[in-house]
Amino acid sequence: MRKIILLTFWMGIFIVTQANATVNLAKINGKAITDKDLELSLMNFQEAQKKNILKDKNSRVQLLSNIIDQELLAKKAQDTRLDQSDKYKNSLEFFKKQLLAEILLEKEIGPKITEKELKKYYNEHVYRYSTDASHVLHILAPDEASAREIMKLAREENADFQSVAEQKSIDPNAKNNRGDIGYIDISSPFVEEFKEAVFMAKKGSVTGPIKTSFGYHVIKVVERKMGHTLGYDEVELRVKAQLMKDLRDGYVYKLKESTKVEIDYKAVENLNL
Repeated sequence: MRKIILLTFWMGIFIVTQANATVNLAKINGKAITDKDLELSLMNFQEAQKKNILKDKNSRVQLLSNIIDQELLAKKAQDTRLDQSDKYKNSLEFFKKQLLAEILLEKEIGPKITEKELKKYYNEHVYRYSTDASHVLHILAPDEASAREIMKLAREENADFQSVAEQKSIDPNAKNNRGDIGYIDISSPFVEEFKEAVFMAKKGSVTGPIKTSFGYHVIKVVERKMGHTLGYDEVELRVKAQLMKDLRDGYVYKLKESTKVEIDYKAVENLNL
C-alpha cells in the first residue's frame, strides 16, 4: 500500500519561505513533493493567476492533491513501460521544444514587461480598450491579389457590398449571411488583426486587404455604437497579454528574416487527418 504523508504544517507557510529554500509538502513512498513542484505545475499561468491560487489554502491543498494523483499515474505508467512507447517519445520531443521556446521567450521578452511599458502600451493602443461596437460586413479571399480585385468591385459606384460578398467570399457562411457578421467589439471571438482593422476603419469605407491566418479580408463598417474607454486597471491583464504577443511576434519575425522557411501550402491543404 502506497503511503502518502501530507505535511500540512508547511502548507500554511511555504509561500513566505525564502526563494532558495525547498519545503517538503508531501511524500509518496519516500519521494518528496516540494513547493517547487507546486510552482512548476503553474508555469503556464499568468503571474496574477499564480498568486491567487497560491495564496489560498484550499487551492494549494487541491493543487497538491492533483500533483500526487499525477505522480501515482506516472509511476504506474513507468511500471508498465509506457515511457518506452512511440507515442510517449514523440510527444516528449514536441514538449521539449515547446518548453525551450517558452524559456527563451521568458529570457528575451520577460524583462521588457514592466509596469512602465505596460502603461505606455495601453496609452498607445487605448482604442483597443473601448466598449465601442461596430456593425461589420466582411468578405474573405484566398490571397492578396483576389482581395484587391474584390476591393475594386466593392468600391465601384453603387456597388452592393453584400452582393459582392455572396458571389466572391470563400467564407462558407457568406451564402447565408451575405457577409454580414453583425456587431463586434473588443471581446468578440475574432483574431486581433481583424478586430484592430475594424476599430481603425472609417465608417462606410471599404478597407483591406487584412491578412490573418484565415486568409485575406475585405471589410466595411456600416454602423458604430459608441461606448466608453476602459481604465488601465480594468484591462491590465489584457494589456499584458497583448504586449507579450506583440513582443513575441516581433522576436519571431526577426528569427524568420535570417532563416529559410518553406511551406508547402498544397500539402497542408490536402492533409487527410
